[in-house]
Amino acid sequence: MFPYDKLQTLNELETGIYNYIVKHQVEVESMSIRDLADHAHVSTTTILRFATKMGYSGYAELRFAMKQHRQHEQETDSSEQYDITVPLVDFFSKVNTTDFNKLIDQTMDLINAAPLVLFYGIGSGNSLAQYGARFWSNAGKLSLPVMDPFQPFPSGTPLPADSVVVVMSVSGETEQVIKFVTKIQPENVKIIAVTNHGNSTLAKMSDLVISYYMPELKHGDLNLTTQIPIMYLIELIAHRLDQQRQQD
Repeated sequence: MFPYDKLQTLNELETGIYNYIVKHQVEVESMSIRDLADHAHVSTTTILRFATKMGYSGYAELRFAMKQHRQHEQETDSSEQYDITVPLVDFFSKVNTTDFNKLIDQTMDLINAAPLVLFYGIGSGNSLAQYGARFWSNAGKLSLPVMDPFQPFPSGTPLPADSVVVVMSVSGETEQVIKFVTKIQPENVKIIAVTNHGNSTLAKMSDLVISYYMPELKHGDLNLTTQIPIMYLIELIAHRLDQQRQQD
């Protein structure tokens, strides 16, 4: 019910509203606009602006659309439980759009022009970096992971011109990730950010941003936000690379 191209226009506060709605859809359906503002820590004006950007005339129409949308989803019990299928269904509906396909086409243009692709991530992102590099290499693109994300980036040893660095970060705000991007920005490389937040610091520092907008799930310092969208993006691009290689 929230088109990908419209989500791309959200600012930080509006993205916070989206994340809250996705995680608390049933509760929001019965909330007044002031209640939602209090829970999402924004103003009622911000909520109205969010509703307008999503294509609704106001908050009442947004709530009605949410109720209609939920009729097509499996009923959950009254205790709040994390059902991964709900946000994933929403994600896969977004990727089957013209706007998302244009974004992937732009990504392919950068990758095809690159003599080398580096994958970078921390924590689970580091494991995904290794997986992504191997998968793209299997598809015929020279790709390498940065195995130690805390290894100093060598100065005076430039990467090949037009290399692509794929940086994966859920928040897009991790200090080590931002430091790494700051170091490679002077290089003649292209940075592709794969992040949950299209308006994060990482996104603003990158040449291209692929956002997947999943509700974040944390336990203390541990982040359990699903990584399935990243796996999908890695494999989608790899198969396009392989198709191109077969056609050459």
